[in-house]
Amino acid sequence: MRRSSRRSSLVKGTAGVGVHAQYTLVSRKKGATDLVKATRTILTLTLCAAMALPLAGCGGKRGGPPGGGPPGGFSFPVAAAPITRGNIADYVSVTSSVVPKLSAQLSSVVSGTVISVGGQIGQRVRQGELLVQIDDSTLRAQQSEQAANLALVRANTLGGTTTTQANLKSAKTAYETSSLNYKRNQELFRQGYVAQATLDDSRKQAQADQAAYQSAQVAAQNASLSGDETAAQASMRNAEASLAFVERQIQQSHVTAPFDGVITARNVDPGSLAAPGTVLMEVAQVDPVYVDAGVAGENLAYVHVGTPAIITIAGNTARTWHGKVEYLNEAATPGTLIYTARIPLANPDLALRAGMVATVQFARAQKTGVLLAPRASVYQTPAGYSMFIIEKGAAKEVPIEVGIINDQQVEVAGQGLAPGVMAILNHSALLQPGTPVMVLPPPGAGPPGAGGPGRAPGGGQPGAGKPGSGKPGASASGGAKPGTSKSGQAGTPKAGGGY
Repeated sequence: MRRSSRRSSLVKGTAGVGVHAQYTLVSRKKGATDLVKATRTILTLTLCAAMALPLAGCGGKRGGPPGGGPPGGFSFPVAAAPITRGNIADYVSVTSSVVPKLSAQLSSVVSGTVISVGGQIGQRVRQGELLVQIDDSTLRAQQSEQAANLALVRANTLGGTTTTQANLKSAKTAYETSSLNYKRNQELFRQGYVAQATLDDSRKQAQADQAAYQSAQVAAQNASLSGDETAAQASMRNAEASLAFVERQIQQSHVTAPFDGVITARNVDPGSLAAPGTVLMEVAQVDPVYVDAGVAGENLAYVHVGTPAIITIAGNTARTWHGKVEYLNEAATPGTLIYTARIPLANPDLALRAGMVATVQFARAQKTGVLLAPRASVYQTPAGYSMFIIEKGAAKEVPIEVGIINDQQVEVAGQGLAPGVMAILNHSALLQPGTPVMVLPPPGAGPPGAGGPGRAPGGGQPGAGKPGSGKPGASASGGAKPGTSKSGQAGTPKAGGGY
């Protein structure tokens, strides 16, 4: 076990009281026991410093540096982080949920026994893939019956029409033949080659054939105008429709996937009885998915179609998705003042699943290229906002102006602030302007300082204000500070110290 220690000088006050301060640097490889010892050392150091302060300031005696800091060569251990220049944004955060782009409950319109079921929940399916097969043997028998009935009706309808047309054609041919024969006999009778009786016979035959032809024409016209042919055609169309209906039912006995997606529910197994309206399977399309964010009415000014959004999933904060609002409901959810904003997200690896709880952030204000300080370094007093920075190895209090504030950083402006300047985090109530300070290494960067296992820069509990700082209204517990706020919002000032 390696240890290193430094012993501070003996501080003598007017009463001749000596305060001995000692602290121990504990290696990162030490266990919990060493950390507890280091923590006790910090408490001892803090109490010794508190006792030394009034002694060093009494009667103008020697023993402490100007500014009320600890006497001798003591340096106050602090956590610190550099001021940076960058971009900052103030966000509106809303709780949301992941929903599939498409979702369908698959059922059958025919009754029958389920013969086969393809796929299990969680499996991907392609559009048109067979999922449930219902017994269609009865339907196929009905198909054969309807097909035979259609053939019979079609034969009867076409047969009647053919006979009428054949009779008309035959009567026309006979009339044309007898008319020609009568005209020839008339010519031969004038020349004296045929007798009067022959001429009369040919005339009577032509007249009879003419009458038969006219009768056939009337029959054909009556057939086309009467309801007999119309009824036959209607019967044929009815038979065709009956056959098509049965064939459609056979197709519906094959339940297929309506789109590419994932099976989310399987409600039947082979041997089950399927009935019309019974949900057999559920399929959802989860690539892409939608994130439905509920936006409160007072935040609608910051959210519209096209607004960028940052999405994180509960339990998976290491990954962030980015998207834009594609749809924004114009009507609030009944009974609330919440408006749904829908954000599509690509999901090729299916990391986003329907029902997941998501947090969506919309930027309310943004700035670029500004000075940024850790939020834990800024506190509020009755005189305004302030922070401690490290200048020439000592603490220096700087009045500042703040801009955008989020969970981690604060936009700051003030004298002496620049990128790289170290800002003291969560400072102790004993810290005074001009106090020599020693920056504790962050966890994992090296052994903690004499102050024990110090808190990481920006971490720990909010810092307290300073006693005797000269600020109006400052007390032993420090000045007022802004209260803790939700993401991206400055809270209402309250007593107790920094953010």
